[in-house]
Amino acid sequence: MFMVKPVGRVLNSRKTPEDDHWGEVTSVIEMNEILDGNCLEGIDDFSHLEILFLFHLVSEDSIETCARRPRDNPDWPMTGIFAQRGKNRPNRIGSTIVRLLKREGTKLTVAGLDAIDGTPVIDIKPVMKEFLPKDEIRQPSWSTESMENYWK
Repeated sequence: MFMVKPVGRVLNSRKTPEDDHWGEVTSVIEMNEILDGNCLEGIDDFSHLEILFLFHLVSEDSIETCARRPRDNPDWPMTGIFAQRGKNRPNRIGSTIVRLLKREGTKLTVAGLDAIDGTPVIDIKPVMKEFLPKDEIRQPSWSTESMENYWK
């Protein structure tokens, strides 16, 4: 067994999970009190960060391990949980690339984080272009449709 402990938590105005309209949300990631500011030294040299977090409000009985229609839309195909980004995943881990707005001590202000207030942050990584895809990204049309209002 492997234990993961949060390194921080999300502070923002979104109190409940919602599928859309994350574009205007600004969040503060407050590092755990056991960590000092040294853990963030040099992070403000990066424009973007990858935030790994827990969907902490998803109950055990809500976890999905098989195929389902994304957002329960009958027009979209049955798709396995690992072929979509839904929150009801087996380990309830979310990942989003955000824009770093500023760092103040042990607090990071970010834009584009689709996590609600109080969400545990389990890791933070700088985005380096060398880790981004070199090839063209391919995805099905339903995924583009599902994201139409996500960042508005």
